[in-house]
Amino acid sequence: MELLAKLLGGQERVKIMRLFLHHDNALFAVSDVAHKTKSKIAVVRKELGVLLSIGFIEKKKNRTVTLVGKGKKAKPKVKEIVSYTLNNEFPHNEALKDLLFDFGLLDKRELASRFKAIGRIKIFIVAGVFIGDPKSRVDILIVGENIKKQKADKVIEGLSAELGREVVCSVMDVEEYEYRFKMYDKFVRDIVDLPHETVIDKLSQKLLG
Repeated sequence: MELLAKLLGGQERVKIMRLFLHHDNALFAVSDVAHKTKSKIAVVRKELGVLLSIGFIEKKKNRTVTLVGKGKKAKPKVKEIVSYTLNNEFPHNEALKDLLFDFGLLDKRELASRFKAIGRIKIFIVAGVFIGDPKSRVDILIVGENIKKQKADKVIEGLSAELGREVVCSVMDVEEYEYRFKMYDKFVRDIVDLPHETVIDKLSQKLLG
């Protein structure tokens, strides 16, 4: 991520470019981009200006009609909203997708370290987007003790903003995982039996023993 940020002009620009490339037909207002990438409005405006100037995105104006007032006194009000969308004719889109969505190059240990504050992690598995397998049930599986799911959700939210797409993460405690593993639960078995990469594993010997 750091290398891409240096090559492409900063981490915020990388996040914004990923957002548009992943949602190639969507329209985003400035506030939408800021919300989805967890970036400041001022920074988003600046980056959108740069991306607009090189032809990566296009500006479009939409009109929305809302009712102002209540009951019979309500009157329609037309509001014009400036939005942005990917320019599908931009000649480097495919090359940029290859570069920006190659998450297999991410440091998986560093990825796991982002979750260290959520509890004692016993298993940390990556699949899906992180190994280029769209058939995976999840992108991340975390098994641990004293897991704080709200904190995990915050990390996932930030990670999704960084990658420009929703990261699917399953979090469960050790007792639940061990039970489901031994019962050949399809969800768990689909994760551990299909392609994945194990970053942390402090349970397998116990389960297989």
